[in-house]
Amino acid sequence: MLEVTDLLKIAVEKVPQQSSTSRASARYGAVGDAPPVVVWNVCGHCNLRCPHCYSAAGLRPTQTDLSTKEALGLIDDMADAGVRAVIFSGGEPLLRPDLFVLMARVRDRGLKPLLSSNGVLVDAACARRLARTGVRYVGISLDGLAALNDAYRGMKGAFAQAVRGVGHAMDAGLEVGIRLTLTSLSTGQVEPLLALAVRLGVHRFYLSHLLYSGRGQSMVPHDLKPAESRVLLFRLFDTAERLLDAGSTLSIVTGGNDSDGPLFLLWLRAKHGESAASRAHEVLLRRGGNSAGERIFAIDANGRVHPDQFWQAAELGDVRRQTMSEILAHPLRSLLRERETHLEGRCRVCIFKPLCRGSHRERALVQSGALWAPDPACVMSDAEIGVEGVSDARGAA
Repeated sequence: MLEVTDLLKIAVEKVPQQSSTSRASARYGAVGDAPPVVVWNVCGHCNLRCPHCYSAAGLRPTQTDLSTKEALGLIDDMADAGVRAVIFSGGEPLLRPDLFVLMARVRDRGLKPLLSSNGVLVDAACARRLARTGVRYVGISLDGLAALNDAYRGMKGAFAQAVRGVGHAMDAGLEVGIRLTLTSLSTGQVEPLLALAVRLGVHRFYLSHLLYSGRGQSMVPHDLKPAESRVLLFRLFDTAERLLDAGSTLSIVTGGNDSDGPLFLLWLRAKHGESAASRAHEVLLRRGGNSAGERIFAIDANGRVHPDQFWQAAELGDVRRQTMSEILAHPLRSLLRERETHLEGRCRVCIFKPLCRGSHRERALVQSGALWAPDPACVMSDAEIGVEGVSDARGAA
């Protein structure tokens, strides 16, 4: 994840570096060997039908979702292991009847409950209940303004209901983010949704690159080419600076592609010089790039544990059959801790490897079938990453 606005503040010295860089570690610092953040897909069904859905959510609930008793036991296990925050996701998590019971248990065990939703079901009563249950942040996904969003997501009126949900959540005192998954179908919606985010006064605008998981695998032909992503990202960086200079409190964030960080450094160096880029580089180096299986886990609706919510093909364990301590001992975690020594091709010799760490492995697997192959969505050129004698085919060893 690239926190563009926060990094800009540090790079151009608008805020003290420590105040911005210590927040995440203070909120979600690891305890022991556990990942501080867990994304939990508490149900496998949804009221929408987004083509890029990484969990391939169906329209109806299944009998394989964790029971309330199993889910409460899982929360206790996560708390005992040292997890610090749980992001409730789905499917659409608000469709799960016992969701607030689970959120309350998370809160009572000292963990931070957060919500990732399509926003359609967030009415005023729901928003107030979320606030009472201890939720402080709600991320609401949109794919564009009404015409595109509703057609793409398969529900007439979904945009209007989600926007009302944003308002209800903010009225209840919750921090709210708007999230857009980037495809060739939605590139023209970035600026309109950014303008909407500013107008609504939300706290965060999160632009996510497409991940090749679930139904998202069928969307690979609609993924942007790296050159197209670069153009859009440079424009986004410019917009973030313009909004910051205008006094906007909106935080712009990108996710799903850790090569965004090195690209931001190039933009920053060109706009503000070497000192600014150096300050941002230091922060990115401390953050350390992709951390799937290390600082984040995902648990699907059936209780299977994955390195992150998108890497469904890799299974670290099953909470129905194993304790969290047993799952934490999976050998893939050791490999992921040492991923920089295993990366192949252009990633192996990239000068930005400590900042990116090869980005997302599931995209490399879908594209090449090789775990340590380069991420095909990397936005950096060979010349920029210091590659000599390695093809820019992005899969060469």
